[in-house]
Amino acid sequence: MITEDEIKDMIKRMEGRQPTVKKVSFPPLTAPAGADRLKIPLDYLTDVTVTITVELGNTTMKVRDILRLSEGSVVELDRPAGDTVEVLINDQPFARGEVVVLGGNFGVRIESIHEIRKTRPGGEKQ
Repeated sequence: MITEDEIKDMIKRMEGRQPTVKKVSFPPLTAPAGADRLKIPLDYLTDVTVTITVELGNTTMKVRDILRLSEGSVVELDRPAGDTVEVLINDQPFARGEVVVLGGNFGVRIESIHEIRKTRPGGEKQ
């Protein structure tokens, strides 16, 4: 670790001198030999668990209205009944679908799958 005296000495030696600025150049980046063999087959990902979320709709409520909710209360959403729902995979839009009832459970019939995005939400390239 550098001491305070060493910093003061360094500053004293630099006083009155102009800094030298040089342009840095780096060699172009290229993929290493054999990189094409590093592509992982899709089979390696088949056991990866992802979270699927279906958004029925949204609403905005005041805290006082939320505090009044009780069993049997109905929260009105911004989508009409029968409208398509958004299907998200790990919080990313994936598809749109129709809510269906299977026995006593809800399900979603996929109607369309979104185009693959070229950039992630943060602007990063995929």
